[in-house]
Amino acid sequence: MGVRVREKVEGSGEWWVFINHAGQRASKKVGSRHAAKEAAKKIEREIALERFNLQEHQYRTPITFQEYAEKWLAGYVSTNLKPATYDCYKKGLQKHVFPVFGEVILGEITREAVKEFLYAKRASGLSARSVELIGVTVGVIFNHAKEDGIVTFNPAERIGRVVKVEKGKRHVADFLTADEARIFLETVREYYQRVFPTFATAILTGMRRGELAALQWGDIDWQGRFLTVQRNEYQGKVQSTKSGKARRIDLSDSLFRILGEHRRKVAEEALKNGRKMPEFVFTSEKGEFRSGHWIWEQFTKANRKSGLRRIRLHDLRHTFASLLIGNGESLAYVRDQLGHADIGMTVNKYGHLVPGANRQAMNRLDEQIGLGITGKSAPQAHLEIIGVRNTL
Repeated sequence: MGVRVREKVEGSGEWWVFINHAGQRASKKVGSRHAAKEAAKKIEREIALERFNLQEHQYRTPITFQEYAEKWLAGYVSTNLKPATYDCYKKGLQKHVFPVFGEVILGEITREAVKEFLYAKRASGLSARSVELIGVTVGVIFNHAKEDGIVTFNPAERIGRVVKVEKGKRHVADFLTADEARIFLETVREYYQRVFPTFATAILTGMRRGELAALQWGDIDWQGRFLTVQRNEYQGKVQSTKSGKARRIDLSDSLFRILGEHRRKVAEEALKNGRKMPEFVFTSEKGEFRSGHWIWEQFTKANRKSGLRRIRLHDLRHTFASLLIGNGESLAYVRDQLGHADIGMTVNKYGHLVPGANRQAMNRLDEQIGLGITGKSAPQAHLEIIGVRNTL
């Protein structure tokens, strides 16, 4: 058992490292004598630290982090995850990780190197959450490499100990008030009439922009007065929804009428131009498919034209939720309409909007334990308490 360095053929100038470890043998061509000795030292060190993997050293050209990461993207990610997730991983790796670790041999990346890399990213001004996501991505790649037998340890394991993300903070959803929503829709109807049904649907259903783009006439139940969200569009491709599940959204009387009028207009356009009725609900005047990005562009123009504060297109989804809650609808109903996986997500995002919820909860606690001051108004009770305090 051990590691030896020698020329495989004397005088050839080609130096090899011969490994005999755990009953298995392997040899690896390295190059110069100096390079072979350095490689042997690394192997001996890995053996001592119980991090040595013989399979990794059977590569004639050891695989770099970027080579393996690109195989991971093309294989596991593209096959099992949505295109948006694929793009997110790819962009993050190309922008942040490949410039640092791209050319480094996968098995030579240490935990110390990963920690220094993440500290540097945080010091550069990147948010703790973004740095955490980068670290998690690196860790996921190494986990796959471990499963493939290429490395024996994950230098990015438990990366939360390296980058502390302050818990409890969450993005506070912005939304339009009822009056602002009315102003916005009136602006759209006056200046951008073609997309009025699109944005009326966005505000009155909470659908995402990709879901709006992918909505088909067959998804609308005119008898039951509801629509079913079962597709999403991303970069021009129609696929399953974000959650992979369909959801049913009830149609208000106004939206039912708006969509009905829109359907009649689209049918007249198709008949006039001698073409079939478009499959999708929100199309161009020529019946052409419109992507979520195009809808976002129209929203940006309409938002600016309305004179309202700048908001995101996604905030129309928050507007839908906030208006429902403001009208006293249950969080369970809001969850179902939005398609959240569980009510906890709905509560975390919109629970604070429930009107009077906190004070009602406190008053119910009074009633439960019987500490209320019976027969007296709150101001009367307050004056009595002050009087008692002044006599002490």
